[in-house]
Amino acid sequence: MELKQGEGRLYLLNEEGMEAGEIIYEELGNELLIIKHTYTHDGFQGQGVGKKLLNGMAEKARAEGKKIRPICEFAKAVMEKNEVYHDVLEK
Repeated sequence: MELKQGEGRLYLLNEEGMEAGEIIYEELGNELLIIKHTYTHDGFQGQGVGKKLLNGMAEKARAEGKKIRPICEFAKAVMEKNEVYHDVLEK
């Protein structure tokens, strides 16, 4: 799957170019990314799409020197539980 960035969203395309899922986010100033919604499209559940999207958001935050505030329940639960995200998780 290939990670792409659009305006206010990251999304994954499968090998056939179909969209597998997306994260909708908002930038708050120069320091914060707010994850508002994570969605896995029908037919792509159970393939790790949500975690791949979260990994992409974490990479984006690290590259830009920003923190992430997950409002989305899925993103919040995964990020709080997994230490790999703690460096970009807003405290």
